[in-house]
Amino acid sequence: MTTAIHWFRRDLRTLDNVALATATDQADQVIGLFVLDPKLTAAPKVCQARLAFMYSGLRELAQKLEKRGGRLIVRRGEPVAELRQALRDAQADALYFNRDYTSYAQKRDPLVEKTLSEEGFRVSSHKDLVVFEKTEILSGSNTPYTVYSPYKRRWLAEIGQNPPERVEPRWESLKLEQQTLLEMSGLEIPAPPPGFEEAYFMPAGEDLGRKMLTAWAGALAGRDAKSEHHPPIEAYATERNLPAHEGTSRLSAFLRFGAISPRQCYRAAINARERANRVAQQDGCDTWISELIWRDFYYQIMWNFPQVARESFQARYGQLEWAVNAEHFTAWCEGRTGFPIVDAGMRQLNQINWMHNRLRMITASFLTKDLLLDWRLGERFFWEKLVDGDQPSNNGGWQWSASTGTDAQPYFRIFNPTSQGEKFDPTGAFVRQWVPELARVPDKYIHAPHTMPPAMQQHLGIVIGRDYPAPIVDHKLAREKALEVYKKVG
Repeated sequence: MTTAIHWFRRDLRTLDNVALATATDQADQVIGLFVLDPKLTAAPKVCQARLAFMYSGLRELAQKLEKRGGRLIVRRGEPVAELRQALRDAQADALYFNRDYTSYAQKRDPLVEKTLSEEGFRVSSHKDLVVFEKTEILSGSNTPYTVYSPYKRRWLAEIGQNPPERVEPRWESLKLEQQTLLEMSGLEIPAPPPGFEEAYFMPAGEDLGRKMLTAWAGALAGRDAKSEHHPPIEAYATERNLPAHEGTSRLSAFLRFGAISPRQCYRAAINARERANRVAQQDGCDTWISELIWRDFYYQIMWNFPQVARESFQARYGQLEWAVNAEHFTAWCEGRTGFPIVDAGMRQLNQINWMHNRLRMITASFLTKDLLLDWRLGERFFWEKLVDGDQPSNNGGWQWSASTGTDAQPYFRIFNPTSQGEKFDPTGAFVRQWVPELARVPDKYIHAPHTMPPAMQQHLGIVIGRDYPAPIVDHKLAREKALEVYKKVG
């Protein structure tokens, strides 16, 4: 009898899991293993919401394996040492896992493969976290794309010719012999960090991810469904930029931990598109697919240009004269800038560890262009807060907003936070939800409360500068300063 270990990482699911399916196809019995790596779980300022989400997903995964007669073994320590010991304990000869592409993974995984292979174990890694990886999508000159639009065209052409296959495990291989169950020791899955037992995105797991995907796209990946119901995905193109609306899928954390796969998401979107009756509804599906492509795009950037984790992709912007202002940074972090749409976004982030994507762009633009603070400060703060924090996308989004990255917004396009609020939160519903001290401010002034006449402020009981901050910068002057700084190096 052959025994293999599947090393779960960012693939906390049983269905459409490439490495798990391959392992169960090639081995008589497969043991699930998760390693709590202190470099990740005990890192300074690690996001507690992400830990809670991960532990919740692990508990569901463990229950699924146990129902099949299997087990999820949890161990804590340095990955190579823990994997080696687990392989020996199980008398297994092979290790399977799905590839990752972050800065840390690029150092960890080659070491795992090299060390364990040299010790006689067979190590098998697979593509699962993305639809297309590394150098699968190349330009006509055989180089990685650094501009999104041609990458997207090539991505769509490739998937049209080679649609992703659906894979399922051979369930009988997950049923372990009693002796194996007795010999494999493991730890209890940690409880959520205090205060996160009932966090905004709890519980997590594959079942909820699939349920949310079904609700979003109208039918689970791979199933045909004819219904008069119009799923939210069909309105995504028009609703996605309105933070007061439920216009996004809220699936990002599930994708980040692999509770659902990007292939499941793509198939669900394509099925929804085929059922859509109008062009506008098809546009919603196409726009959501574009977001999946952006995700792949940033992953291949991180793999092919690993320096972006530390430096501006566009080298000339490494010379930008960033400001140093701790008070401004603190005000931004706490949502006290005096610009309501910025403050609402930051307070949403601080309270539920998630932020609407339009707000991510607005708050990032404000930090880098209005305050002229280094994008790495914001990237790190988001990393410490976001339940869906994912290095390639987080880095790519911040460098896009700062105009330092690949295919970034031109430096002279600077969001006006007031007009952004007026455009995407016209009635101020989102602002009033997250900045309750402005609840009584009329629509006319909700995105610029400092312009309210003093008598109105007194009447409403919301004095700017006392009950809510006055703007910490003058946007017009800040914009001129940003243009000056960027022109020096551009």
